[in-house]
Amino acid sequence: MSAGKRQRPMPAHRRGRLLKAVGPPLGGVASVLSLLCTTAPCRAQEATHTPAATQPAAGGFYVRQKLQYLGFGNDPSPEQREIDQIVSTTTLTYGLRRDMSLSLALPVVYEEKQQGGSTGREVGVEDLSLTFKYRPVQIDLGPIDSVRLAVLGGVEFPSGDGDFSSHSLDPFLGVVFTAILGRHGINQSVSYKFNTGGDEFAIRPGDGPDDALRYDTAYLFRLSPKEYAADTEASTYLTVELNGLYETNGDNEVLMGPGILYEARSFALEAAIGLPVVQDVRHRPEVDVVITLGLRILF
Repeated sequence: MSAGKRQRPMPAHRRGRLLKAVGPPLGGVASVLSLLCTTAPCRAQEATHTPAATQPAAGGFYVRQKLQYLGFGNDPSPEQREIDQIVSTTTLTYGLRRDMSLSLALPVVYEEKQQGGSTGREVGVEDLSLTFKYRPVQIDLGPIDSVRLAVLGGVEFPSGDGDFSSHSLDPFLGVVFTAILGRHGINQSVSYKFNTGGDEFAIRPGDGPDDALRYDTAYLFRLSPKEYAADTEASTYLTVELNGLYETNGDNEVLMGPGILYEARSFALEAAIGLPVVQDVRHRPEVDVVITLGLRILF
């Protein structure tokens, strides 16, 4: 699943003493809490396109695989391109400490481009990204409820794969806020990327020569279970996201859409769609739709 704390289960003899000490009904609450700290709900609630202030425990890691379809339109470049992309992104996140993690993302792109009556198809590797995340604030309000704040920084570095690479080092900084309150979850992320290269007429948002400000908001509602119990095996969430990107050349685009997230103890499945609600883009193609499928596996 998504990054977050993975704690060792409480030994049986200690759990028994705890339950005996607190007694019912608090004993039942303690039992459920002990279970949940080894399962997905305590570690995740990260929507598809919006980061969360969660990460693996020290020495733990997880793999996230996302497959995206991106449809573009209204290309302002002289080539007047009609473009579709399928992007497969593999991300590995490793817990350095309980409050620090390191992530590496590798995107592979299949691109179909129609230009001047002909169609071209290419496959390539886009720039890789290395991200360091540190969580200085974590306030646990109850067995599940939590408020967290994390800062992140890193660099996108060139793959060297022809036109798929920017051939430049592009650093970025950001901050992430997460709140889990009962059946509700909120994630808010803002990040700024300093682009030192890139094509004048880039295709993907944020890949051009201008700096890029990303601002993302996600709301998650737990559809099931309504209440956690000792036999809870998984959780299902409905998500709504608002994902924006402003570039210093004046381009601004915001996508919005629903999603679904299913989290079990050692894996998660996700699906989401993004449609434009704000489009003021003159230096790259507009994004018509983004459809995403994802798998997360926790080790």
